[in-house]
Amino acid sequence: MSWPDSRLGEPADPNRPWHWVSRSEEAGGHPLPIGWNTHLRHWVLWDGSTIGPEEAARRFVYLGPCLTPSEAQAAVADAVAAATPAAPPPEQEPRGLAALAASALPEPPPAMVYRKEAIRNHLLIFAGTLFGTLFLAEKFNLFR
Repeated sequence: MSWPDSRLGEPADPNRPWHWVSRSEEAGGHPLPIGWNTHLRHWVLWDGSTIGPEEAARRFVYLGPCLTPSEAQAAVADAVAAATPAAPPPEQEPRGLAALAASALPEPPPAMVYRKEAIRNHLLIFAGTLFGTLFLAEKFNLFR
C-alpha cells in the first residue's frame, strides 16, 4: 500500500487510531506503528512528538492500518484453519492376511543391540576398567 492519492500523508482509514508505516529511506522497510489523531489531523510518533501529513508523506511509506485485537485473533484463527490438514477418512479394520501381517511384530532396526549383547558389552567394559585400574595401582605402587 501507499499513501492515498487524494489525501497524501493521511491514512486510508482515518477512523483507526494506529497505522503501520516504514521509513522511506529503508529499502526493506521495518514496519513501525504510529498514531493518527483525527481531530488535530496529525501523526503521533513513538517518542510522543507530532508531525503533519506532509512531513509524514516525505519521511514514511504507508503500509496500512493496525489490526484490532479481535481482527488479529480472527486472522490467526483463519491462518491456523488453513494450515491444519483435514482429518483423513477412517480406515477399515484389516481382515484376513492383511490383519495377520499387521499383527506381526516389526523387524528390529539393524543397529539395535540385543539384550545378551548389551550385557556382554557392559561386562567387557567393567572388566577393562577393573584391569586398567589394577594395572595403574600396581604401576604406582599403591598396594605396598
